[in-house]
Amino acid sequence: MNPAASPASRCRRRRLAALAAALSFFFAPELARSATPSCTEPGVGWCLARRIAGFGPQTELGFRFGEPLDVDGDGRPDLAAGARFTGADQLQNGTAAVWSGATGKPIRAWEGTWADGLFGHWVLPVPDISGDGLADLVIAAPHAPVDGRQPGLLVARSPQTGRDLWQRAPDVGQNFGWDLALAGDQNGDRHPDLFVGAPGGETGEVYLLNGADGTVLRTYHPPAPADSFGWYVARLDDVDGDGLPDLAVGAPFAANGAGEHVGAAWMLSSADGKVLHKWEGVDARGGFGGVVAAVPDIDGDHKQDLAIAAPGTEDQARSIPGQVRIVSTATAADGKDLRHWVGTQPGELYGRMVVAPWYRRGAADRVGRVELRSGRTGAVLGELVGDELDCWFGWHVRPAPDPEGHGRPALLISSLRHPVDGKLGVGVLDLYVLRRAPSPQGTMTRGARRSDIK
Repeated sequence: MNPAASPASRCRRRRLAALAAALSFFFAPELARSATPSCTEPGVGWCLARRIAGFGPQTELGFRFGEPLDVDGDGRPDLAAGARFTGADQLQNGTAAVWSGATGKPIRAWEGTWADGLFGHWVLPVPDISGDGLADLVIAAPHAPVDGRQPGLLVARSPQTGRDLWQRAPDVGQNFGWDLALAGDQNGDRHPDLFVGAPGGETGEVYLLNGADGTVLRTYHPPAPADSFGWYVARLDDVDGDGLPDLAVGAPFAANGAGEHVGAAWMLSSADGKVLHKWEGVDARGGFGGVVAAVPDIDGDHKQDLAIAAPGTEDQARSIPGQVRIVSTATAADGKDLRHWVGTQPGELYGRMVVAPWYRRGAADRVGRVELRSGRTGAVLGELVGDELDCWFGWHVRPAPDPEGHGRPALLISSLRHPVDGKLGVGVLDLYVLRRAPSPQGTMTRGARRSDIK
């Protein structure tokens, strides 16, 4: 394996540099109180319903995770995530776990068994593949050694029994499982399949896996060599009209025609890998394509649109703000920009998850913030901010079901390096719920009428 070609090696180098830059801020006597009120307190607006603490110092809970699903049969969505690091001066085998959404208590946890495998880098809840009627988990170890190589590995496991359902490593490629996304049912077996990014090596690949058994259904390559292809993947609505969800791929180190590593993103047909559109970055410092994400329909074509971030991850001087472009997925629109947002601070990594995990609050660096915008107008509706310095709040974000089943908006957000009980770099996973103000008595909304009016 060529370490220089490994995205995990790049990430590890950046992580060490970030830690060195933050050493002067390392103090945290106890778990800080959340800046957002608890949902047990009366009020309206965003509240904190659940906080899950990580496994130990420097382990970083919540690098990448999926939307909560019910794994224990109580009808409540449960929270699953991992800490891909084991701790300072140890093999980075990693850990993955799932917690009860009702009580916050652990349901099941696994330690990685592959030396420096980064097990728990991605933990994705998936609809039932074991046949017990409960959700299962797919867990990535993108540095796992297999048969003398280091291609990376995916493991599907049942939280109910703790057993493996399948394991898969690619025959070729590196950093398999660096990113994951549910792909919809691509082969008609009534199980959701998986898009799997493997951005290591000279160019990178994306695989379509059968969700039921992990077999490879299809492999996607860029039309020309593109360093880090598969760094980020996202499922899109059917764009090309063949009845199947399609695929967005990001490659933040891809080069343009002049050889500048400005990054790129592609929209591909899931059926045959045909390129439906390509977008390129303009600044080698931006890391364009470092995140790609489907967003609700903006241009009225009844299809999701696409967010592409250039968060400034390659700007070591932290001199530029991150940016997010929202582009149309309609082929007739030729990928036109629908929105273009720019961060409020240089170096805050705005757009790293269409958020800003290195946002500064006064003298406190890397506090992090999540910006909430209207899908219809793009206007800023509000923001959530991390608790304290070096929390990296907003490192990963996923929508979540309302834990109480009331249909309220909810978000699952990681603070990757939040301190806990004086231990640094532990990380926490927070479930936020938006409580709305009750409608004033006697008022009516369009389409509704009081029962006493005949």
